[in-house]
Amino acid sequence: MKSKMRTTATIMLMVVVCLGMAGAAPKKIVIGITMQGNQSGFIQYITAGMWEWQKSNAPDVTLKVVFADDDATKQLTQVETFVAQKVDAIIINPVDKVQSAAAVDIAAQAKIPILTVNTTTVSKNATAHVGSDDVEAGYLQMNRIIKLCGEKARVAYVDAVLGHSAQVGRTEGYKKALSEHPGATLVVHDTGNWSADDSMKLVENWIQRGLKIDAIACMADCQLIGVVTAVNNANLIGKIVLSGMDCDPLIMQYIKEGIVDSSIWQDGVGQGANAVRLAIDAVNGKKIQDYLLPFEVCTKDNLDHYMQLAKEREELAKKYF
Repeated sequence: MKSKMRTTATIMLMVVVCLGMAGAAPKKIVIGITMQGNQSGFIQYITAGMWEWQKSNAPDVTLKVVFADDDATKQLTQVETFVAQKVDAIIINPVDKVQSAAAVDIAAQAKIPILTVNTTTVSKNATAHVGSDDVEAGYLQMNRIIKLCGEKARVAYVDAVLGHSAQVGRTEGYKKALSEHPGATLVVHDTGNWSADDSMKLVENWIQRGLKIDAIACMADCQLIGVVTAVNNANLIGKIVLSGMDCDPLIMQYIKEGIVDSSIWQDGVGQGANAVRLAIDAVNGKKIQDYLLPFEVCTKDNLDHYMQLAKEREELAKKYF
């Protein structure tokens, strides 16, 4: 009798367990995302790409997006909070190549997949990186303006924030291009701090000093906007080749008008989308690798194509910001 009762109890327990398992909802994935800041148009493109991809392809996944306001210490605190919340994965758009490394290491120590997007750190502990090769961007830009100006070109460039991942990589690309053209001369360079106003004042100073410059490369179009103003005020438009990066709508209009030679296209929307896609893959146990999207040179010859792409990403950014 006792044996039958035990058998019956065992069967009932198995039924309850099976029913419980059948009714259990799968665990929803939560991804913590910390971006440099929300004032930069390009960072908005990346973030909008994340939200749009999640909305269309993974609606059950939750994206917790915060902005570090270009403060590496604040970004570290944000990652610590994500770790404490036990999110399933973290995506970080590092503020600083060196200072943001600690944030990557903390997530890795907690065994939470952490991906860097657009910018990198010196840490080797990131699960993967999604972005574009900034060395390639610097090389493409500098190589083009030297070829336009000739092998004895006198060039200058406006740095981004010193120590920023993009600044480090693009500088390396500039140096690579200059090494291949030994007749070209780097006249001067200094930081424009991602600022149109700072970049304008910087180039005004170069012009006032009487420096002989054939071409100026900017690490971002937000800087080039100020540089155009400085060059225009000195009546040097058409005498100095100007080039930027990011294909800002105003800069593309300047390309159309012949004021600016070129800008470098970077697919921020694609970077954001692929960062979320790969983070989900990592949570699901798939092995992931770095994913790099190519930089492309935008000139008057292919301007219509990039103006259409820029229009689409502007509309996407306005949808979320």
